[in-house]
Amino acid sequence: MSTFRANLKKQPGVSSRRLWIEAIIVGIAAEGILAGVLMLLGNPSALGPLFVFVIAAVLGWRYGSLRGAVASVVPIGLFVLAELVRVTFGGTGGAGPVQALTIGIAAGLMIAFVAMLSGAIRRRYRPRPTA
Repeated sequence: MSTFRANLKKQPGVSSRRLWIEAIIVGIAAEGILAGVLMLLGNPSALGPLFVFVIAAVLGWRYGSLRGAVASVVPIGLFVLAELVRVTFGGTGGAGPVQALTIGIAAGLMIAFVAMLSGAIRRRYRPRPTA
């Protein structure tokens, strides 16, 4: 038997702040890439924006209900903010400020629901560790 004690301390995990920042950055990057591709293609199809729901489901599955919902709604909030700034500085076309805000809130609620649902499904049916 050794005279030295075994180090049975648990290794430190990833900080909560890092998980939040990672989720938000991934959400902004994914939805930004989607928006860029849709603007680049210029395709007026209704199928392209539906990928926002896929991104929300993946974020909810990967980061959990709350983090996934926040990570999927933050880019929508940034898009609404950009639209409000564009309209304020004399941009033409598009929706007015009240319509942009209303559309952003409605879209954010739907996207948050999808992310929370996929996170809740994963939490409910995740295999339990056997000891």
